[in-house]
Amino acid sequence: MPSTTVHIPDPLLSKMDQIVREKGISRNRFIVQACEKAVVNDAGEWPEDFFESDLSGGDLRLLREGVAEMEETIIRMRKSRIGMEL
Repeated sequence: MPSTTVHIPDPLLSKMDQIVREKGISRNRFIVQACEKAVVNDAGEWPEDFFESDLSGGDLRLLREGVAEMEETIIRMRKSRIGMEL
């Protein structure tokens, strides 16, 4: 299984340590569970209220189109890197 390094602020780490002691699990297990939950809940979708603002209809439409274009470009670039050596 690959590993990674994550820098966690001291106050958050202290709270995590308290929780993992109470649950009787490792920090690693806690972090993996939190990431799994975040991925399932997010599922790559924009939050429902992400586009709610005081923008006019035309400006909001342009923002939505720009975000969709940016998202498509990012996905396309990620797919083109699959199998490439960095």
